[in-house]
Amino acid sequence: MKRPAPKTHLVSPCDETSAAADEPRQARFPLWGKLTTFVVGLAALIWFLIRVIPKPSRASYPCQRAAFPLASSFVIGITGLLTARFAARRLRQLLAEHRAIAIAVGAFAFVVTGICWTVITTGTGLAAGEGTASTVPGSKFPSKYPVTSKYDWAPGTPNAPIGIARGINPGRVVWARDPLATKWSGRWKLDEDQWWTDANTDQTRVDGLMSAVLQQLTSTNTNEAAWQAIFRFYNEKSRGLAQRGYQAGEIVAVKINLNNTERASKADNLIDASPHMVLAMVRQLVKEAHVPQASIVVYDARRYLTPVILEKVWAEYPEVRFVQQDAADASQPKNPAYGDHHGLEGADWVEGMAYSAGSGYDKAKLIPRQIKDATYLINFALLKAHSYPYNTKENGDEGQTAITMTGKNHFGSIKGTPELHADINTAKKAVKGAYSPMVDLAASPNLGGKTILYLLDGLYCGRKWKSYPLHFPNPPFNNRVEPYENSDWPASLLASQDGVALDSVGLNILYSQTKNNGDPINDNLPRILIRENADDYLFEMADPQHAPSKTNYVQGGKPVTSLGVHEYWDNDATRRYSRNLDPVNGKGIELIYLPLGEAKTPAPAATTENTATAKPAAAAPAVLPGKGLAQHDFFYAGEAKEERMFIVRDGKIAWSYTHPGKGEISDAVLLSNGNILFAHQYGVTEITADKKVVWDHEAPANTEIHTAQPIGLDRVVFVQNGDPAKLIVINKTTGNIEREFVLPVKNPASVHGHFRHARLTEAGTILVAHMDLKKVSEYDVTGKELWSMETPAGIWSATPLKNGNILLVGGKAVREVNRNKETVWQWTPADTPEYQMPSLQLATRLPNGNTLINSWANQWSGTIDPATAPVQAIEITPEKKVVWALRSWIAPADLGPSTTIQILDEPSAPERVRFGDIK
Repeated sequence: MKRPAPKTHLVSPCDETSAAADEPRQARFPLWGKLTTFVVGLAALIWFLIRVIPKPSRASYPCQRAAFPLASSFVIGITGLLTARFAARRLRQLLAEHRAIAIAVGAFAFVVTGICWTVITTGTGLAAGEGTASTVPGSKFPSKYPVTSKYDWAPGTPNAPIGIARGINPGRVVWARDPLATKWSGRWKLDEDQWWTDANTDQTRVDGLMSAVLQQLTSTNTNEAAWQAIFRFYNEKSRGLAQRGYQAGEIVAVKINLNNTERASKADNLIDASPHMVLAMVRQLVKEAHVPQASIVVYDARRYLTPVILEKVWAEYPEVRFVQQDAADASQPKNPAYGDHHGLEGADWVEGMAYSAGSGYDKAKLIPRQIKDATYLINFALLKAHSYPYNTKENGDEGQTAITMTGKNHFGSIKGTPELHADINTAKKAVKGAYSPMVDLAASPNLGGKTILYLLDGLYCGRKWKSYPLHFPNPPFNNRVEPYENSDWPASLLASQDGVALDSVGLNILYSQTKNNGDPINDNLPRILIRENADDYLFEMADPQHAPSKTNYVQGGKPVTSLGVHEYWDNDATRRYSRNLDPVNGKGIELIYLPLGEAKTPAPAATTENTATAKPAAAAPAVLPGKGLAQHDFFYAGEAKEERMFIVRDGKIAWSYTHPGKGEISDAVLLSNGNILFAHQYGVTEITADKKVVWDHEAPANTEIHTAQPIGLDRVVFVQNGDPAKLIVINKTTGNIEREFVLPVKNPASVHGHFRHARLTEAGTILVAHMDLKKVSEYDVTGKELWSMETPAGIWSATPLKNGNILLVGGKAVREVNRNKETVWQWTPADTPEYQMPSLQLATRLPNGNTLINSWANQWSGTIDPATAPVQAIEITPEKKVVWALRSWIAPADLGPSTTIQILDEPSAPERVRFGDIK
């Protein structure tokens, strides 16, 4: 039977307050309220006595600290009530009839009061004054819990990274958001309307989020290439196995967070791992990484697997294994392919952990054998805080530590989790600069040391360990917070190969949402707070050999070295880290934000001052500089779901063409005869203005072609990715290969990541951007390397300039360098922060001295909303002032994502170049 929707105004379930907040105070506690108070008080008293009398030290437990004020208030209230009744005439009559009951109640109250007083005065866990705290230290807000911690954490000095960045792109964190992935109405009380159902979470869009972060994280353009890069990077760096991808028989464990699933069933709306995110990951592993189903283990060894996760994954992949705290419960779903609980296992505990400090970690040394046997691990945590000081509808204690992300996720990988709680509780051992067991968990060769990928599920975020989904009112989310029953949610997924960097970004995001987030209905209580010492474990992880705690961290018999880089962004508005500000010299984090999907329609503004309304995140100013499509005549091509090209003249599309191919257009040029030569991954093609193919070269099997340049009208030079990779010159008239030489690459088998652009120079040489070698090289026609320059931040294209310098694009920057390898001019997105430039492609120096920069936007993982889409190109002056911005995403000039732009203001002949003696 469905529960009826509440008829009164519903406030946030994260704030305990009367829905009738504007009623007279005396009218807020009707008979049912008094009965509830009596029942809660009695329950607290019974619970307190059952737990504390056998073992007085339990009085210090958070749950007993919470129960004691309620129990003692109940006893005092009952005692006072009985005294008053005894003084009344009606009570004397009652006593005459029920004398035995009255004596028993009085004796019971006397004994209980004595026990409670003894607990307080004998120091069995509650110090003087503790358990009756009325305010959060440093805060004016009342708390109904015995709060002993502060909630005053704030970030330290911005852009001062500590530690060593990890990853293919060191320190890179990719954050994708799609507001249309989350559709839950926020009806938190209804067990039949959960955020985790298919009706409320869009699987297709979640899959899109996963694809977007994986490709951007690894600088690849396919999911398969992304996984190849991830496995090869880990195997080379952590196992000493160069060029080694995933091998059949190797087990991949996926650690998810199911902290609020303490039973075999789940019907509530408390935050746990999203079943849609779990399925998206399994789909990636099976389809793209080519991991056999039976070699995938999804687990939380301290909790039960939720029915919806089992059903959703097994419906597509019945061989996938799951590990939980106990063997399968009879009530849990059966594997449809077997008719039983095949694939659902209880943790087989074996010793697999060691700790670098303290004692008493007996059960905490135990991990599941199934995880110890795994070769790789994916740490799939939640974007969630862990503590909140106020008594709320969520119930439960206030928590122990500040945040629940990848660092704490491994508390679900060990048996003796309670043995570590004091080490992370700021009211106990976790004082400033204390030892953190999370360092050992992250460095253990049996757990964190196997990690190939870190993710934060941020679809529906929370503010403490036991939490309902939380709205984020500040940018870039702009969620509505009033009323709570609305469909605006964080709708995010974050990924990194650096777990320290990822948690650093997650902490910055959570802290940014503590501001402008008071609840006016509940005395302006902040809806989210960050507990003190929130980032202590990040400092310990970033530089464990110089840890603030002075702990000698050792794992596998070796000192633990830096586990990643910790840094705070510059501010909540621009959200830039050191590598965003200086892609060349930055040593810390690089944050890439990908706004995907369509923006939801903003709701009418609430009347409350503190309430934020949902607004689309602006990717560029509403009014753009320049004349739009009329600024220049230009030829345009882009990598999108369709291979499209356009010629724009006088502000209108004068010509367009869609190539019936399955690849991507990365390079294209309009020739002086009106023909177009373009590389489209699986070949090079030339078409006439009336769209007839006049020449075509198909890329051989297991090769790709992404760049091609004309030499005269009869020849073409192109780079063929492959094993081996080659530079080739073909005579289009005769079909003969006139020049060919091998180009070096880092990973011969990773074909897609070899090259994107090569450009001929006026000197008759060619500049080649070696993507996977992270360098640019100049070759003569025989293949002799004449000049090279390393580009640690990566390289996408290298374009020769008339002054002899080279314009480099890579590492989220455009640089002009001279032949002495000195940077003489540079632009980064930080120079024009009002414009989002997701993925830089090419930069062109125009005759007027300005620089044209075009940026690609990912259309493979979802639709692009014109209202929030980024610009496709900007033209900037040498002083970095934007004088033209191109944004054209709607009919009649929907140009799509940008790969290359050729300005046509003046007649030109791009084919009038030579390559050595070839003209």
